[in-house]
Amino acid sequence: MNSLRGTARGLAVVTGGGGGIGAAICRALHADGWAVAVGYVTRDRAEKLADELDSAGAPVVAVPLDMTEPEQIRSSLGQLLSVHGAIDVVVFNGGLAHGAYFVDTTEREWEQETEVNFLGPALVTQMCLPGMIARRRGVFVGVTSDSSKVGDVRHSPYAAAKGALNSFLKSIVREYGEHGIRASCVAPGPIDTAMLRYTFESPELADAAIAKLTRLVPLGRLGDPAEVAAAVRFLCTDGEFVAGEHLSVGGGVTMNA
Repeated sequence: MNSLRGTARGLAVVTGGGGGIGAAICRALHADGWAVAVGYVTRDRAEKLADELDSAGAPVVAVPLDMTEPEQIRSSLGQLLSVHGAIDVVVFNGGLAHGAYFVDTTEREWEQETEVNFLGPALVTQMCLPGMIARRRGVFVGVTSDSSKVGDVRHSPYAAAKGALNSFLKSIVREYGEHGIRASCVAPGPIDTAMLRYTFESPELADAAIAKLTRLVPLGRLGDPAEVAAAVRFLCTDGEFVAGEHLSVGGGVTMNA
């Protein structure tokens, strides 16, 4: 693993960093001067992104970070900590939603969604906190979902797990805010990503559902991954007095929630 020392701002780890919203977040943080560890489950996209960004500024590496594999999490973060000394920012962007009516889901699907959306991030937080506390500097940002605020059809376990992540990060602020630790969540609404389409059984169903969804957005369109990334970048870099918040980036869908 290449050394990430000596960067202007520090090291940011982004889970699920290889594509969609995750890639947009990696690009935004890198453009802001952060060294970035692109956490991945699927290697190819993450390594391609890391190679592209690494040639144009602060160092970037791709690291395996499957939120369902605790030993892999410990190994990858252990290597980052041994090389860099501390992790300054963690963005929990990885997500899993099976997309089914609750009576049709299985216990294993509940477990998988809880592991990816909450339990894995909790382990990462526990590993990163000691170094952050020692340096009196650290930021956690959870990428949740507007469904974690208001619920959603066909996404009950997903909404519950993302809601748990939000509550967890608020608690981290209450426990460790006096040590310089900040944590907040960004809740994307309808964002035009592959994951949005993946949750439907066919392209036709996806197109029909997305057209209906778009009509419900006060701003009249789907969001772009870069717009979510801009909110994450603000919380990481500029939001020095922002903590425990749950910022919606959804075109006004949940403005009354």
